Amino acid sequence: MALPTIITTVPTSVPVGDIEVNPITNRVYFVNPNTTAGTVGVLSTLTNRIIATIQVGRFPLKLAINPRTNRVYVTNFRDGTVSVISGRTNRVIKTLQVGRNPDSVNVNVRTNLIYVSSASGIVTVIDGRSNCIRTTIQIGGRPSAIVINKRTNRIYVTNTINNSVSIINGSTQTVIATIKVGNNPVITPALNPITNRIYVANNLSRFLSVINGGTNKLLKNVQLGRLQSEVILNPLTNRVYVSSAQQVKQGKLFVLNGNTNKVIATRVLSSSSSTFINPITNHLFVSNFNKNRMSVYNASTFKRIAVFPSVTGVNIALNPLTNRLYVANDNSITVIQDGPRLTHHYK
Repeated sequence: MALPTIITTVPTSVPVGDIEVNPITNRVYFVNPNTTAGTVGVLSTLTNRIIATIQVGRFPLKLAINPRTNRVYVTNFRDGTVSVISGRTNRVIKTLQVGRNPDSVNVNVRTNLIYVSSASGIVTVIDGRSNCIRTTIQIGGRPSAIVINKRTNRIYVTNTINNSVSIINGSTQTVIATIKVGNNPVITPALNPITNRIYVANNLSRFLSVINGGTNKLLKNVQLGRLQSEVILNPLTNRVYVSSAQQVKQGKLFVLNGNTNKVIATRVLSSSSSTFINPITNHLFVSNFNKNRMSVYNASTFKRIAVFPSVTGVNIALNPLTNRLYVANDNSITVIQDGPRLTHHYK
């Protein structure tokens, strides 16, 4: 398999926050989290040039895209709103009030419903067809990260005050279970749609919580002995990667077997790092902020196969159709070809 290669680096002139790609239109969207006048940039992946800058609300945090409808949804933290962007015109077509300090947003592409968490203790459900709010779901506490199993139509919402995960039935828009996890589950969980298991990183606890999506119950707390900062997985190999990189000393990367939920390997991480895995190539990307570089590893053997200086992105978007990664740096986007271009269709 071909090694990952940098295609180009696109200057942005503004800091790059969250970044997402629409694989059907082959466009990349990224937020500039300005506290007074936030914007969303649009990158054409055909030319690797920024083709539009869209004004949204104050302090935009997260993006979500429905590739099938070509709509982009942006949470504006300071305004308590969501901006709805048409990917065809690159214009805001509606702004919806969703509650105080919204951050996480996610889309179920099969139902065309959009879920937004906010500090008001609610999850707002937006109808992607009408661009109107369908309902609000009372969660309480501080709903935070949202992940969706599109196959089962279940929505999982972490709660950083109640230290729990609420499970929403996407057909009835009601909470059907609340599961106690560890302290401060602010990190976006990793969901394996094949095994229907959800892995919840507890930022202030020394264990990872595993939820069985079939029974809606806690399956296991995996003791790690370190506080957690990220959790990612490769559903094709059924391996889970939990990082504990901290700001003051070296962290660790724990590798779990998804069948047994047992730690099968550990590796040392930089004191300040970020991880991403490409399930297609099984390549693990590790950003080292202290050394201002990104290393790429074979996720099975942990052999380092590439090093990219001056690439330090926290946020990475993958286009599964072209097998290209878009890495958000401080004032640029690095484009990486990770193996051959693919031909399968988006699902």
